[in-house]
Amino acid sequence: MTRYEAYIDKDWEELGITNLLVARIRDNGATDFSVFLVDLFCLGVKDAVAETDTTEAALREVVKAKLGEENGVPFEPACAKKLIEGAVAYGEALGFAPPSSFRKARKVLSGLDASRCPQEFTYGRDGRPFYVRGSSDTPERVSRICAILKVHCGEDGYDYEDPGDEEADDPLAIRDDLQEWLEAEPEDVPRFYELSGLLTAMLICPTVLSPLKVMEVLWGKDGKIWADKRDAQEFAGLLLAYWNQVNDLITDALAPDAAPGSVLMDVWAEDFEGKQAGLGLTAATCEWTGGFLRATELWPEAWGDALTRPDLVPHWEVLGWWASLNQKENVERVLAQATAPTPRTLPASTLALARALRPLGQPPA
Repeated sequence: MTRYEAYIDKDWEELGITNLLVARIRDNGATDFSVFLVDLFCLGVKDAVAETDTTEAALREVVKAKLGEENGVPFEPACAKKLIEGAVAYGEALGFAPPSSFRKARKVLSGLDASRCPQEFTYGRDGRPFYVRGSSDTPERVSRICAILKVHCGEDGYDYEDPGDEEADDPLAIRDDLQEWLEAEPEDVPRFYELSGLLTAMLICPTVLSPLKVMEVLWGKDGKIWADKRDAQEFAGLLLAYWNQVNDLITDALAPDAAPGSVLMDVWAEDFEGKQAGLGLTAATCEWTGGFLRATELWPEAWGDALTRPDLVPHWEVLGWWASLNQKENVERVLAQATAPTPRTLPASTLALARALRPLGQPPA
């Protein structure tokens, strides 16, 4: 006997782009699976990778690594085939063929009957093709895609968004918009500085963590009930833009030619004014550190031995002091270490952790 399994990103309908994994498992345990990167809004299947004659254990590892335990949800295999075939047809109607790797990857779908899926899928956004420039899309690729869309849809027959080219994606605007979003959420939702620390830790973690995991941290396993799909898409875009911004901050701080005193903490004294500026800066720093450490609590297995390595323990200790600065003894420790012959400061400790742990060449997920 042969059975099929499929998994998809939890928020695939709101985001319009998703990883979709389909596996074929034989009764002897031999397993074939393919992972499709599906753009439901415009391009159809953007990428596909196939793995044949592997094991079910290897499949479980890929599901965890590619989609994540919190983000990946089971999907009806027949519906997976229907969704993929519909996306390919939509992309081809607009002039976009799937990649050559799709030919091999689609073989895993051969035993499935898409007609057994009762669900109906829609493509495009609000009835129109919607192309969002990817982080790896070169200007030449963007021009080519837009030219194809103009031929098939007319000058005004499609929508295009470049997250890196909009006024709203100015670094300061990103921070301001994200703070406004989070301030309007219930009190139990992490605020901006805690989120910033969390993202920083995720980006230096020895195991690559997807930014989509943050959605569950913010709103729990059930997610947020969005009043409007565009709001969900706007927030997701804002989160990914800030993820890239934090990644750039880390990359610059770790560069061989980084200026002395470079930091990877997105907490700045100029953000706070007035008589209480010092208290505001301290509170934001504590929130940032708490968010950083929360990443180690949420995904301890992703950190391996990093949390107990003897050379790193002193740096984790400094972060622990700042995260619990409401305790008098930790205030005393922070002050004492700041003036010690060999100071141990929060910026220096976070930078040391990043240098020790960040995978070489790791890009944003």
